Amino acid sequence: MTAAQPRLTLSPIGLDIVLAVSQVPHGIRLTDLATVIGSPVSSVQTALRILIANGLIRRQAGASPRYGLAGRHPAREQLVALATVLPEPEHAIAIILRANPSVAFAAADPAGFIVAVDGEPEAETTARLGRHLELIRETHERLPAIIRIPAVEFHRLVAVDLELRRRVEGSVILKGSLPRTPERTGELRPAGQERG
Repeated sequence: MTAAQPRLTLSPIGLDIVLAVSQVPHGIRLTDLATVIGSPVSSVQTALRILIANGLIRRQAGASPRYGLAGRHPAREQLVALATVLPEPEHAIAIILRANPSVAFAAADPAGFIVAVDGEPEAETTARLGRHLELIRETHERLPAIIRIPAVEFHRLVAVDLELRRRVEGSVILKGSLPRTPERTGELRPAGQERG
């Protein structure tokens, strides 16, 4: 390590950054990264500088640079696994869901997580989502329930399943927005009866 190279410290923000960028194959912008992990941009920048200097994160040049995992670091997979299993499961799951591009909608309540996945099962980002959630499941005894629904099916269900709709409306939305449904018009009218 040279005098100019910041010493690697595995801070909570640094681990959150590693976990978030592990979900995005083509990198993520700074402001999006700060939103995903719920930390101030200035704190994320500081942690990124250390991770970049130690060859763990790469910065892609451009007017709006993106950040991703460095491809050749020997500790890459071990660091990602550590960032996945070290935090509380709820914290890690929330970051994974917000960061992963295949997740169209995610919400959390005391019963667990509701997730709408918009992607083919064999797609790279969908596979990453499954691998990381499975790793959390394997390493924690107590795990919040995760309901995963294809996005198209979720839009249909949330319109017709009142219990699911109530649950989602009472949840904290982590990503996306609640699909709109036709407003209720009161009691059903007999066939052929016109509105006044």
